[in-house]
Amino acid sequence: MKVCLVTAPTATDFEDAGDASRPQVRRAATEPHLGVLSLASVLNEGNATPTVVDLNRAYFEYLADGGSSGPTRFAEWAARAIVSSGADVFGFSSICSSYPLTIRIAERVKRETPGCSILFGGPQASAVDLLTLEAFSFVDFVLRGEAERTLPLFLDELSGKRRFSTVPGLTFRSPAGPSRNGNAPIIEDLDALPLPAYSLAGAIEGAASLPLELGRGCPFACTFCSTNDFFQRRFRAKSPERMLADMRAIAAGFGIRSFRLVHDMFTADRRRVVAFCDHLLESGEKFTWSCSARTDCVDEPLLELMARAGCSGIFFGVETGSRRMQKIIAKNLDPDRAKRMIEATERLGMATTVALITGFPEENWDDLRETTGLYMHSLRQPHTTPQLNVLAPLAGTPLYARYKDRLVLEDLCSSMSHQGRTQNDADRALIRRYPEIFPNFYLLPTRAPDHACRLELREFLLMGRARLRWLLAALHQSSGGILDVFLAWRDHRVKSQPTLGGGSLRHYYMRDDFGKDFVGFARERLADFGSPAVEALVSYHLAFAEAEAGDATLPRNGKPLSGSRISTGIPVRTPHLHVIELEWDIQSVIDALKRGERPSGARQRKLYRTDAFTEESSRLVEISPLVAQALRACNGQNTVKDFIRELSGCFSGPNQLRRYAAESLLEGIHGEGFIEIYGAESLAGSSPRDAGPRGALERSKALPLREAGTAASGEVAVEAANAAQ
Repeated sequence: MKVCLVTAPTATDFEDAGDASRPQVRRAATEPHLGVLSLASVLNEGNATPTVVDLNRAYFEYLADGGSSGPTRFAEWAARAIVSSGADVFGFSSICSSYPLTIRIAERVKRETPGCSILFGGPQASAVDLLTLEAFSFVDFVLRGEAERTLPLFLDELSGKRRFSTVPGLTFRSPAGPSRNGNAPIIEDLDALPLPAYSLAGAIEGAASLPLELGRGCPFACTFCSTNDFFQRRFRAKSPERMLADMRAIAAGFGIRSFRLVHDMFTADRRRVVAFCDHLLESGEKFTWSCSARTDCVDEPLLELMARAGCSGIFFGVETGSRRMQKIIAKNLDPDRAKRMIEATERLGMATTVALITGFPEENWDDLRETTGLYMHSLRQPHTTPQLNVLAPLAGTPLYARYKDRLVLEDLCSSMSHQGRTQNDADRALIRRYPEIFPNFYLLPTRAPDHACRLELREFLLMGRARLRWLLAALHQSSGGILDVFLAWRDHRVKSQPTLGGGSLRHYYMRDDFGKDFVGFARERLADFGSPAVEALVSYHLAFAEAEAGDATLPRNGKPLSGSRISTGIPVRTPHLHVIELEWDIQSVIDALKRGERPSGARQRKLYRTDAFTEESSRLVEISPLVAQALRACNGQNTVKDFIRELSGCFSGPNQLRRYAAESLLEGIHGEGFIEIYGAESLAGSSPRDAGPRGALERSKALPLREAGTAASGEVAVEAANAAQ
């Protein structure tokens, strides 16, 4: 029997091709889907022949093929790709955010192959199984919960006697209507499961890391979370021996030695964590890994052990900074302890994510102020990425059961349910018609502030973190808190752009316009804040914008020269490298903000260059006046000869030695990748004066950059000025 397993899409949230192609979207969307690959591996051991269709990868192919109608046409396109597998059974994984699209794709698959069997699984289908079968006649079965043991049983019955009532966890159509068997037993021995079929996940060789399942089940019972129902609240973990064997197998097969260990609550059992870390340390392997944890299930000694064993990142689901709300949502964390654990991971150099939520029905202004305060505490830790999401009511949770009769549908609701600017019309039609199947797209009733304010706060903090991290930290410190800053900013934004809302508002915050407008807003209110840190960082952002605008006009046509030809070329600064002069020591300002202290008001002239250290942001690197002058001279107008003539005046001694020093300086900044050298004929519209002499930059014994008097060895990287490119 041929079985096609179809992943749940996430990239399709982004109907705009530009949004979908953002690096962070692609990274997240192309990660292998462990649940589907685990099932495929189990089927490979039996009589079925599995294929896997990754709908995220399919969506990127669709966009590359010229698909411009978003998921409306993508449903048809994807259905054809799925049907081309020639399968007898199509098994669709599901998550809440893309369940409407999964439904629409499955309908088209059934239409094109009427004799096939459509099987749903995964968290969302498991939570709304009977409702799904009642509403959609083309869905034949739902296999709930963990399915590595039950899927082979189901396929045996499907191809044999069809005694579906004997398959645990199966919801199916009986003569009397949709029928639901009892839950399947959980899989106690996770070591007995085969390694997921990563070879079916597409091209993963060379990936920076891979997800690897560490365990299942969470023993806690937060009111808003559906995970504990899916895994029946039974905590289990693979043995250290099995985890090490899996890591070694992946390293041997794919050359990958970094892993995201998947388990909602790995640290709930301290003994298991210690045993796992000890086993990795004893093995001598240098694997790196990340995991999820509660802040009350770790302490500094345990975190130190984890770091020694290769833990490079940790995800803390803290949810709220309010003690009152912690009790109401049954999370029961201590916000002060959470802050201490975040600080501990920072000291250990771990890349930490802190997840927070707003939009609980009982949440008030004071609760929100405490949550944003925890967000800003996390923001001051350079290795930490705080998140703020707007709550979604998930099917099957206590929160949904309590408020299901009071839900409201608006343009854009929860960021946990949809990340894009707009939502597909066909999806919206399904959501309106079947609110009990798609409750996560609806709003919960809340106290003030209203939903529009919460949604904008989320966008403000998300994009502010990406573009204006330290400016936000300075504003938070010099005011009543970031929530007050946001409310003042929102009043300003509404006056200037009153029509923005929903998707258009999200789009605004994604654009560079938001960063420019907010810096202007802060500049107008410098006297109100009275903070040297705010003034210094506003000055930085303004100087960066000015340098970026100026450098955008630099000619960079054609292909840079290489080899001996560069001696006749025209040096130009590389894209995103700007020279900035400030009257502030930005590093000392940021150091004070990290410590939660107020920076001194002392001014100090500094020169910096920008350094694109990620695909989305830049940092400052302090440079000497000589390097600044050299980089400024590479303006697309000076030839190599002009550069040498101008910079030789910065050195003392005989003419030949000064010329030699200038040549070495140019060779050094070129070798460091700070500049590119173009042929005069390729720079249309520029006015190079003449070409430099042959022999410049060709000396085999030219001094390296750090010995040429450029002070490059003293460059200081300024942490995360976070200017968006």
